[in-house]
Amino acid sequence: MTRIGEIEHFIVLMLENRSFDHMFGFRPGVEGLTGNETGQAPGFAPVQVSADAPFELPTKRAGGPLHNVVDVNLQLFGEMSGPPGVPQGSYADGFLKSYLGGFTHDVGRPPTQAELAWVMQSFAPGALPAITALADNFVLCDHWFCEVPGPTHPNRLYVHAGTSAGYAHNVFKLSLNLLTIYELLQLNGQSWATYAFDDNEVLKFSRLQKYADSFRHFDPQFLEDCDSGKLPNYSFIVPRFNSSYRHPPNSQHAPHDVRYGDLLIAEVYDALRGNQALWEKCALIVTYDEHGGFPDHVRPPAAPNPDGISSPRPDDHGHTAAGALPVFDFDRLGLRVPTLIVSPWVARGRVLDTELRHTSILRTVRERFGVTRTLSKREETAATFEAAFDQGVARADCPQTLPRVAVPQAPPADSPSNPGNAGLDELQMELRDGVVARTRPSHPEDEDSVWLPKTQAETHEFIRQRLARHREYLRQHPYA
Repeated sequence: MTRIGEIEHFIVLMLENRSFDHMFGFRPGVEGLTGNETGQAPGFAPVQVSADAPFELPTKRAGGPLHNVVDVNLQLFGEMSGPPGVPQGSYADGFLKSYLGGFTHDVGRPPTQAELAWVMQSFAPGALPAITALADNFVLCDHWFCEVPGPTHPNRLYVHAGTSAGYAHNVFKLSLNLLTIYELLQLNGQSWATYAFDDNEVLKFSRLQKYADSFRHFDPQFLEDCDSGKLPNYSFIVPRFNSSYRHPPNSQHAPHDVRYGDLLIAEVYDALRGNQALWEKCALIVTYDEHGGFPDHVRPPAAPNPDGISSPRPDDHGHTAAGALPVFDFDRLGLRVPTLIVSPWVARGRVLDTELRHTSILRTVRERFGVTRTLSKREETAATFEAAFDQGVARADCPQTLPRVAVPQAPPADSPSNPGNAGLDELQMELRDGVVARTRPSHPEDEDSVWLPKTQAETHEFIRQRLARHREYLRQHPYA
């Protein structure tokens, strides 16, 4: 018998760009790796999987693995055109070929054999102690798939709206008039909030801009809302995408250091666990937007098109890093991503092999709160994870805090090696430009010129200031 009725607060933390095999492939008891898997890129010796992934990409100037739709086609099917081709040989050949091309483009030379092998490296069990502790003590889903075999923004749109409205590439500059889980909850009498460090993709939904007070800073407001018991019924946490002088990005988006994301997991858990009354009514879902180009050996299944719209839309005149707009019918899912369901009402150390996806969050939350209106065909047909809440009473053996990984001390702010002084990667530039485009109504001086920051610390503060001013504008012009 499910006890999901005990849950009054859902908290979703969506991190960035890691496949299941990359994070948990060597964990016992999951559908993971044997350790004998190999792959080969043209002109290189075979590469074997290993459990020694570095915390951050060690090669300067190399971004993370590619993961636009055409890149994922190459990874899965051996050709950028996609199905029906299937690569001959190992499942990993396409991932290595894709990483070879991306590395060569970024660095201006082919990788060495050791550098190529980086993409085949997974984390050893326990290397990231906070997420490992969640898997040890709660439910780890080993058949949870992202919604689109493509990049960040379409997948994040799905977790909010059950669709990306036909966009299979990043469209951070657009304001989207889509119905979301937030509006459904609001109309049904439930409360919601988002908590962000810098950028907040939920502000891209025009229908939500009248709810300015629901867009909050993670630090300190998430901690304060947990302490006071004022956490809303549904919370969505957006990680830090840009480094400040004191805090590196904690999104785990490659090539950034994953340890800071593991610290964020611990911080979120500890805040919830610190209020016993709140904790006993909570479900924390920790997931990843998409696989980020890292290999996974499980083939993604088919899925229904959410709304009958395919890519490219007739009115889509944008572009992607790969050039032409992707051709995609949204009829299959993206790759597996690690996902954990954390609550005193779920079993300790369970591996849940039910086929789930990001829209499973929406359907589960909607059904828990009695919201009858669906968001899309994709969301309507998603399986729920309510069966995971199978404990007769709230467990008393949940850890009070999570272990925290050691991180290096940040260099002084004026040091060139301080991550705040680093330049922007492609995603960070897209996010920055998207914030500028979406906040123009509150910044009329943009008609003359817009100063664009070039370093991560400048960008972090630039985004925070523009969004703070924009939220105040929305309070005064709620239907702008």
